[in-house]
Amino acid sequence: MTEKYRADVDGLRAVAVILVVVYHAFPRAMSGGFIGVDVFFVISGYLITGIVLSGINSSSFSIRKFYARRARRILPALATVLLAALAIGWVAMLPLPFHNLGLHAIAGALFFPNLLLLNEVGYFDAAAETKPLLHLWSLGVEEQFYLFWPLLLLGLTKIPKWSTVGLIFVAIVSFLYCCYATRYHPATAFYSPISRLWELAIGGFLATGKFPATKRSDLMSLAGIVLIVAGGFFLKRSNVFPGPAALIPVTGTALVVIFGSRILRQQWIVSIGLISYPLYLWHWPLLTFAALAGFVSVPAKLAVILSSLVLAALTTAFIERPIRFGWLRPSSVAVSLSLMASVLGLSTAVWSDDGVSSRFPEQIRPVLAVMQYNPALGGRVLKCWLELTTSFESYRPECSEGSTLVWGDSHAGRLYAGLAALKQSTSEIAQFTRDSCPPSALEGGEACAASNRAILAKISELKPKRVILFAVWTSYPEYKGLNAENAMSSSLAEMLRQLKTEVGEVILVGAPPLWTPDLPIQVYDFWRSNGQLPDRLPPRTENYQSINMGLARMAAETGVRFVSPFAVLCNEAGCLTHTASSRTELLTWDYGHLTIEGAEFIARLLRIE
Repeated sequence: MTEKYRADVDGLRAVAVILVVVYHAFPRAMSGGFIGVDVFFVISGYLITGIVLSGINSSSFSIRKFYARRARRILPALATVLLAALAIGWVAMLPLPFHNLGLHAIAGALFFPNLLLLNEVGYFDAAAETKPLLHLWSLGVEEQFYLFWPLLLLGLTKIPKWSTVGLIFVAIVSFLYCCYATRYHPATAFYSPISRLWELAIGGFLATGKFPATKRSDLMSLAGIVLIVAGGFFLKRSNVFPGPAALIPVTGTALVVIFGSRILRQQWIVSIGLISYPLYLWHWPLLTFAALAGFVSVPAKLAVILSSLVLAALTTAFIERPIRFGWLRPSSVAVSLSLMASVLGLSTAVWSDDGVSSRFPEQIRPVLAVMQYNPALGGRVLKCWLELTTSFESYRPECSEGSTLVWGDSHAGRLYAGLAALKQSTSEIAQFTRDSCPPSALEGGEACAASNRAILAKISELKPKRVILFAVWTSYPEYKGLNAENAMSSSLAEMLRQLKTEVGEVILVGAPPLWTPDLPIQVYDFWRSNGQLPDRLPPRTENYQSINMGLARMAAETGVRFVSPFAVLCNEAGCLTHTASSRTELLTWDYGHLTIEGAEFIARLLRIE
């Protein structure tokens, strides 16, 4: 087998990168544009397998030369974008996001961003729009593929009659795992190289040419293009993906590779394909940094896309080509590795120095440090504070110990931390808290309701001295319309009646103030504009008063005690942002989850002896 350039494959790259860029800029217009990555996977499998098999068949293949070629192709543009992202982050980012950027740059330079992102998935994970290097996950998958694929091909070619069967076997096993993981572990299915391997393996199978001979067919290749584009328009992230749905872009790509495409050989589309790699690298960091600066309008996003195209062309002309083909080629590997070493050094410094908070005046640093708060601190996470879908049986035995029992969502988990700190004991307080699950036996979705029914039965068994119920009531559809008139028709009211017959004291904690953007960011913005730290700020617009009036009526008519954090913290001037000790000692570290100090502040309102 010999390597042969195919312009239509570069055209296919153009289709893939256009899908991704449009999806990231305008997700409503191209809801399934993320499948462009799947197109890239098949193309990569096809091209890399072709390169390796060509070398093996001509007895010229060298692992060292293969990785040197990969380094020349991948590292220069990647290092350029990572260095640019770090430079922009230094100027534009607060310590926490800059710290995270440093970690993601390390992962990008060492080709494990997909594994890092998989590890970060969870209730407190930052939004995708705050991660300028999020898109590098797919590069991680490809590089992990490059590590072992040549070795696998070398092994398979030792037994020629099994080589094709081996590729098919790898693809089938990976696809079956992908389908399983998509259903039961969706984040793993999305980011794992194992669940994506079948897409690259199918590309590899296409490179062997061991399928029935076909003539060029514009109709079949057009069908492939239509399949890809239709998937880009009609698939959604809410669909189960990758799983079987990934067959849509993979099949479409395979049809184009098998039958060829005159449409995709047009010069303008090939030109985009030739800069598709740096375009993919540049577009997402620029979109996220623009969004951070408030540039989110359609014209602004179009300007970002145009800038990405220009930077991609410049990167190709002045970074990639001189290193791969020009005057720097004799030392290209050394230059590429040196660039990446620079990235690793700088990103490690940023990460290890917690985002270089020394860039900011000393007065504001404690506030910025709150952004790096450990949400699990003191909350018995994964013991007595579970994820939404975790079974009730996963609560540890110590969760049932204590005369006072805290029941509620993740915000109740943070309240527990304050109560335990005040009591200077964890053995006096029982805890049944769960992400996104308000304490009402009949509401919150099936997983939440099932857990709450089990908790209610456990309370009947334990008969604690006191039960405290707390949730961010304003965040749940079941309570958004709550008011004094309809309060007693809520299933929560009926449950309170039941609890009151079994527990000595029931305390219902009302809706607290919430913040958008997060409280530390608002405090920082106020300080930047006014030169001083605020005492109060306006909270997020929510139906606090009506909901708290409804909860207060429930409490009054069922004989339980009602405590309203909102009434204590807020007045016409806004809501208190800090404890009595210091204006830098914030009550919450994000939009509403309490710090230990904030939780102690609220816990004192409960007057528990």
